[in-house]
Amino acid sequence: MARSGKKPPRAGPGSARREVTRTSRGRTRPGTGSRFDVQLTVKAAQMYYLDGLKQEEVAAKIGISRSLISMILTEARERGIVEVTVRDPSLNDEKLSSEFASQYAGTDFTVIPTSSRDAAARRKLVAQRAADILARLLRKAEVVGLAWGRTCLELVQAFRPATELRDLIIVPLIGGSSQIAPYFQINEMVRLLAQRSGGKPYFIHAPALVTGREERDLHLGSSSLRFIREKWSVMDVVVSGIGAVVGEHPDRESYMGEAELFRDLTARRAAGDICTRYYDQEGRFIINEHYHRVVGVPVEGLKAAGTVLCMASGLEKAGAIEGALRTGVVKQLVMDEPTAQAAMDLISAREGRADGSRTS
Repeated sequence: MARSGKKPPRAGPGSARREVTRTSRGRTRPGTGSRFDVQLTVKAAQMYYLDGLKQEEVAAKIGISRSLISMILTEARERGIVEVTVRDPSLNDEKLSSEFASQYAGTDFTVIPTSSRDAAARRKLVAQRAADILARLLRKAEVVGLAWGRTCLELVQAFRPATELRDLIIVPLIGGSSQIAPYFQINEMVRLLAQRSGGKPYFIHAPALVTGREERDLHLGSSSLRFIREKWSVMDVVVSGIGAVVGEHPDRESYMGEAELFRDLTARRAAGDICTRYYDQEGRFIINEHYHRVVGVPVEGLKAAGTVLCMASGLEKAGAIEGALRTGVVKQLVMDEPTAQAAMDLISAREGRADGSRTS
C-alpha cells in the first residue's frame, strides 16, 4: 500500500485530545467515541464541579487553554460523566421533615433541598423561605418581634408581602449593639421590616448587654421601653435565628462581652440560644447572671408567643438545633438540607447511645 507523504500529527505532552470509546463496562479505550482523554475529562470535571474552581483556574492547573477546558466540560456532560441535577429550593425535603416531625410533634419543619457547599448561599435560601412563611403568618398577626443576626437580616431583606399590613406592630427583641455589622443593628432591621410590610416600628434605645440587673431594670422601666415590654407578652409571631455556642466566629463580628459570656456558657454546657436566651442540650433555659444583664425579651415572652419562627443554617448548629427543639418554644423551623441532616444524625446518634445504656 502506498504511503502518503504526510505524517499524522504528534500530540505533545500537554495535549488533551485522544480518541476513546466506551466499552460495555463503562471503561474507555482508544477509538472514536471521544475527543478527549477520559482521565483528563474526569479530573477537569472534579476540579470544576466538586472543588469549585473557575474554568481559568482549572486550565492553569492542568496546563491547557480555558477554551479547551470549556469543551472538555461540555463533553463531560454529554457523555454522562457529569450529571446536572436542578433541585428546586422552593420544595421541601419531605423525608427529613417527616423524621423531625415524628420526634417533635409541636413543630412544623421546612427543610430546603440543596447540596450547596456555600454557607452564605445556604443561609440566604433559608432566609428567603422563612420570609415566605412569615408573609403568611403576618396576615393574621398584630404584633411581631424581631431578633438580630445574619439570617434575620437576610429575611428582612428578602421579605415581600403580597399586601400592606398597616395594623402590624413590629418590636425589637433585644437592645442595640456598638458593633458596626448591619446584622447587629436591630432598630434598623425593625425599621426596614416595617417599611416593607407597611407596619409600624418601635425601637429600643438601650444596649443589649449592661453591667448588671440594676442598670437593666433602669432601662426596662423607662417610658420608651414600657410599651415594647407590654408587646413582648402578647406577640403573635417571633422571628429569630438559632445560635450556636462556639468559641470564635471567623465569618462574623462578635458582640461586646461575647468572649466572656462564652467561657461561662461552656462551663454551664450551653447548647445554643434563641434571641440571646441560652439553653442547654436538654432544652432548659439557663437563668444566670448574664441572663439578668440582657435588655431583651424574657423567656416567658418567647413561651407566650403565638408562633416562634426560627431559622438555622450551618453544620456547627446541629447541637443548638436539638436543644432548641427541646425547649418547646420553636413552632416553625426552617433549615437547609445539610444542616438538617447534621442535626438529625446527632439526634439519632444520641438516641442510639441512650438506648444502648438502657439495655446494658
